Amino acid sequence: MQIISNPDREMWHKFVAEHSSPSSFLQSWEWGEFQKELGNKVYRVAEAGENGAYIAAAQAVVRPLYFGKTYLEITKGPVVRSGIENNESRIKEFLEEIQIIAKRENAILIRMNPPYTEPLFSILYSKFSKPQILLRQTEPEDTVLVDLTKSEDELMAAMHEKSRYNIRLALKKGVKVEEKTGDRPAFDKFLELIEETAKRDGITVWPRARFEKFREQFMINNSPQPSLSLREGVPPLNLRGGEGELLNSPRAILLTGEYEGKVLAAAIVMLFGDSGTYLYAASSAQQRNANVPSLVLWEAIRAAKVSGKKYYDMWGIAPQGAPENHPWSGITRFKSRYVTIGKTGIEEHYLGTRDLILNKPFYTLFKIAKKLRG
Repeated sequence: MQIISNPDREMWHKFVAEHSSPSSFLQSWEWGEFQKELGNKVYRVAEAGENGAYIAAAQAVVRPLYFGKTYLEITKGPVVRSGIENNESRIKEFLEEIQIIAKRENAILIRMNPPYTEPLFSILYSKFSKPQILLRQTEPEDTVLVDLTKSEDELMAAMHEKSRYNIRLALKKGVKVEEKTGDRPAFDKFLELIEETAKRDGITVWPRARFEKFREQFMINNSPQPSLSLREGVPPLNLRGGEGELLNSPRAILLTGEYEGKVLAAAIVMLFGDSGTYLYAASSAQQRNANVPSLVLWEAIRAAKVSGKKYYDMWGIAPQGAPENHPWSGITRFKSRYVTIGKTGIEEHYLGTRDLILNKPFYTLFKIAKKLRG
């Protein structure tokens, strides 16, 4: 066994893409570079077996806290090779290396969010606990995956009747969806729509500066050329490798929906490994009866399919048994209408976010501060 603190980029990508499904773009090399551009320190740790192949990998972002303290965030990670999760010596050595980094960074906790539904690190899992602070800095534990191995006809037939109607009506009205990844005016329109959506729906989105850095990292440096042709169903050549080969570099595409000369909806879809991910969507309150957002989502699903992906990750729904007034109930209904669970859709319930508390007094202090702030 060997701990690698300076891993190879290509080996990293291949390992993360192949051993997380849907593939964990938040553990991709480029996501780490994006975090560096935002001013965060990033560590990458891998463990290799006797043959030199990786068996575990974790990309940790150092997040600042008060009083000079920090915490390590391993979002949608660590990624592990199947079969080692219950190997106590290997897992212990790997976690000890991460704890060394945490100590160096004066971290009070290590936060993990493994991309798996089965118990991970089960031997040592009792040391982790559900978060009691920083609750907004967690990822969704539940999602819906669209099975892109199904044909477009099968996907359409399995949708809720209302969704099929909305899509067909949008097409009949002449709504046009285009891939505009490299188009600056289209991106500016997306920013305008996402701000409108955030105000209307009471949600929090990234500030403009972060979207700009995201565009530079994932949409300009990795912009698909030529543009994705949606209606013809022809994937751009450089979005795929050879037969059966996974895409080892994450990139994002921008789709816009236009009606009567106005862009009324837009979406950013991340493509990585075996999956496309519904990262951000925005829409105008104008011309709602044209159903532009419905067609944009359908074309986003088609874009992931023609790009050779196995899954389209709807990226978060309300947890099972959530009440009707749950903040995500509306978006959950919208997303769930595009699949039939067990036929063209898969509900995933991940392990969820867990904290390994390293400094209990400070963790308790932050809990008290949270209560005092309401």
